[in-house]
Amino acid sequence: MHHSVITPAALPPPARLLAAAWLAAISLQIAVIQLTTPDLIVYNIPWFDHVAASGPVAAFAAPFGNYSPPYYYLLVGALPLHGLIPAALAVKLVSFACTGLLALAVWRLLVAMGVAHAASWALAVPLLPSVMISGAILGQCDALYAAPCVMAVASAIKRRHAAMFLWCGVAFAIKAQAVFGAPFVLAIVIARQIPVRLWLFAPLGYAAMLAPAALAGWPIANLLTIYLHQSETFADISRNAPNIWMVAQLAGVTTPLVGLAFATAAGVIAAYAARLGATARHFAAPLLLRSALLAPLIVAGLLPKMHDRYFFLADVLSLALAIAAPGRDTWRIQAHVQLGSVLALVAYLTGLPWLAALGAVPMISATILVARPLLWRGANDNPLLMRVA
Repeated sequence: MHHSVITPAALPPPARLLAAAWLAAISLQIAVIQLTTPDLIVYNIPWFDHVAASGPVAAFAAPFGNYSPPYYYLLVGALPLHGLIPAALAVKLVSFACTGLLALAVWRLLVAMGVAHAASWALAVPLLPSVMISGAILGQCDALYAAPCVMAVASAIKRRHAAMFLWCGVAFAIKAQAVFGAPFVLAIVIARQIPVRLWLFAPLGYAAMLAPAALAGWPIANLLTIYLHQSETFADISRNAPNIWMVAQLAGVTTPLVGLAFATAAGVIAAYAARLGATARHFAAPLLLRSALLAPLIVAGLLPKMHDRYFFLADVLSLALAIAAPGRDTWRIQAHVQLGSVLALVAYLTGLPWLAALGAVPMISATILVARPLLWRGANDNPLLMRVA
């Protein structure tokens, strides 16, 4: 393996290129923002209408929808727009606000990584194709849970463990997909032997996010079981997720593989936590960020019942890695992850599931590229090589 010292990006992104990219992105999003999807029509817009009809407090007196309440809090913030603009547009503006929060989180991560001109580089986050599709077309809030996940990674890199756990709790209260980063947190806990008392910040963050809904009357038992109800939404082994199970599904092999998929995912996640738990205490920031990226890649890549948007966190972390540890391999990783995600999203939008199966190829390739330096024995065993890739 070629050895070279990893240094964060020292120069800002080219100003003219960034401006041109933003102009193109804005133009593209204006062109597609009027599009609606079945999910928007069946779920998001009725939720927005419910909040508007019931009122910002009374809407939470009883359970509604199948999302966790923190997303609905943002819909409350958009209520002044209800009736003034189309509901779909208001929902998408909420998604754009979530993207702004995500860009701020990436900025903090890049600062933790020692990247110069971190704010300028963070402006690249809204330009990611998967981020633009999520907001401008789908009107989804994946950026809302990804932002605290990114903050948790930044806190881990800075060894601020109480903040790491707090952000984990916040992220999980927003969306269950936050658990895709859990193997990384587990490895950090093992490697650094973090005191149990700090773990309590996770349920504290979780409770703080759900408290407004509980105080408005939403039954606590329902709040604690929302994700159990979500697991009943669909029975497919893969729902346009760019992973190996999507390939198997198109080949006609489904139900018999569910048990194998869970067992494989559990085994690989355990191996990840054990391996990095034994070595991550020596890792410098670049390998820590690479470890954080590997977690959602293996979880979403190996678990069954994954969705086309479930690699969203990997999309963002791969961009941060390419900026913080620039090199041919990190930019190739970013391109492969983004290609896999975009193919999966297009598969959903077009109803062509084979595109998601095709997206599994670059996504699996990216996973291997990310894992290789972490599994290379020299990089894990010699602290002097922690800045080597």
